[in-house]
Amino acid sequence: MNANLKYWLALNQILELGPVTIKKLWENFGTAKAIWEASEKNVLEIDGIYLPAARAFLENRDKICPEKELEEIQGKGVKVVTLEDADYPFGLKNIYDPPPVLFIKGDILKTDEKALAIVGTRKASRYGLETAQKLAYELAALGITIVSGMAEGIDTAAHMGALAAKGRTLAVFGCGVDVIYPKDNKILADEIAQSGALVSEFPIGAGTEKGNFPRRNRIISGLSMGVIVVEGHYDSGAMITAKAALDQGREVFAVPGNIEMQQSKGPHWLIKQGAKLVETVEDVLEELKFQIPNYPPEADPPLADKSQIESKNQISKPETIDYSNLSIEEQKLVGVLSKEPKYIDKIAIESGLSIPQVSSLLLMLEMKNIIRQLPGKRFVLS
Repeated sequence: MNANLKYWLALNQILELGPVTIKKLWENFGTAKAIWEASEKNVLEIDGIYLPAARAFLENRDKICPEKELEEIQGKGVKVVTLEDADYPFGLKNIYDPPPVLFIKGDILKTDEKALAIVGTRKASRYGLETAQKLAYELAALGITIVSGMAEGIDTAAHMGALAAKGRTLAVFGCGVDVIYPKDNKILADEIAQSGALVSEFPIGAGTEKGNFPRRNRIISGLSMGVIVVEGHYDSGAMITAKAALDQGREVFAVPGNIEMQQSKGPHWLIKQGAKLVETVEDVLEELKFQIPNYPPEADPPLADKSQIESKNQISKPETIDYSNLSIEEQKLVGVLSKEPKYIDKIAIESGLSIPQVSSLLLMLEMKNIIRQLPGKRFVLS
């Protein structure tokens, strides 16, 4: 265990100390322990230090016990990575304001440097959900990690698409990794922790404060080579993530939508500003082909062409349906469906699940060829 971990955790507890100030302190003192034990004179003399934050640190550090903060995370099944650790994500470490501490449930691997974020509105259209899930499925099938925020709507569809392809996905929280939000995504969170990681800069037990989510969005883009926006208003969190991506030198992609829909305004504005228009996964691969890390062939094969994408999709969609591989929630939906068509609201009532959750699950079941959608948004078993 990192000998300085308890001091990193203690620094992270002082709310007035933002990531930029902590990074500046670390660059000056060399270790978190040295920061914690620094004299008032040495702290205030740092060139360019934000004085209100520095004074808040000096006034509050005696109220915090580093040993207690370390005890808080023990036995929680959560890994903690700090800026000084070798396994801190490379891309994220190089943004202007990297989180000093990352709480991780699951694992972030070296191969996760080859990642793309897919983000969008919570109030997504069926077109948006289907597009996000399809893009995530095809990219994940090629070995690209999918990053998103596990919110309802587009985020959930993106994570589910990656899981359906048996790929890796990272969910970045705006709360502690032990606080599942939305609550309906508890099973999804467990699956992500097994096939990727739940990630947060917020301590264990931290709630879903409104101001946490814009901070969360810079981590989503920081972990990624680029951000794909699928539906979102001008002032949505997806647009905040896109702006963070531009500030960090990442690529920004946008999926066009129905011009009559408000959630198309954000992506269309991005396209007008020069974002890459995305109709298929090939549009994304073409833009990033010179930015994909060159891994040894035996460790990580290069990106595939269209024929390989189609081949992977065929492998991932067996003709023989294996119901044992379905999640509990998917089994609930299959249990209420039959050869008689049902509308989505009736499926939600009979299954006891929310309509946004049912909508995402139906998409995954369609991709597995277990159900079919009929005209009028009615669903039957295949």
